[in-house]
Amino acid sequence: MNLITKNEVEKPDNATLIVRRVLNASPELAFEAWTSAEHVKHWMRPEPGMVIPWAMMDVRVGGKFRIQMQNEEGEYFTAVGEFREVQVPERLVYTWDWEKDGSGEEFGEVEGKTSLITVEFLRRGDRTELVLMHTRFATVESRDSHAGGWSRIVETLAEFLEKK
Repeated sequence: MNLITKNEVEKPDNATLIVRRVLNASPELAFEAWTSAEHVKHWMRPEPGMVIPWAMMDVRVGGKFRIQMQNEEGEYFTAVGEFREVQVPERLVYTWDWEKDGSGEEFGEVEGKTSLITVEFLRRGDRTELVLMHTRFATVESRDSHAGGWSRIVETLAEFLEKK
């Protein structure tokens, strides 16, 4: 079996991004890391030096999430969305948007460029193949800017799970 030990990034069309990685963790542990606000604070960093001062995850169909990221210059980037599908520990589908001003701890006004994310946690023996598909990008530039961020995020998730 070909194990993906580094991130594989695909861009099958102008509005889709796919990141794959085999993680040294069970689907249950990988799913928990992806859906726990406390765990997310340790690994969801699209850029080196970013911190997650605040995260909230209500993981159920119709539940919302909010992840506030802050870079080294003090700028906030806050992702928000709603869970559309939750199959523990196999699959998540949720919307993704950015707040215009993400500096507070309450949900704020969004940019209105909502995209869709599907994350699958596929059992590969005692490991998990994570497949993240981010779709409905408004522009190719948006897709490409997210490619680096998601690749870094999946890399830091793999590092986080190695320590579990």
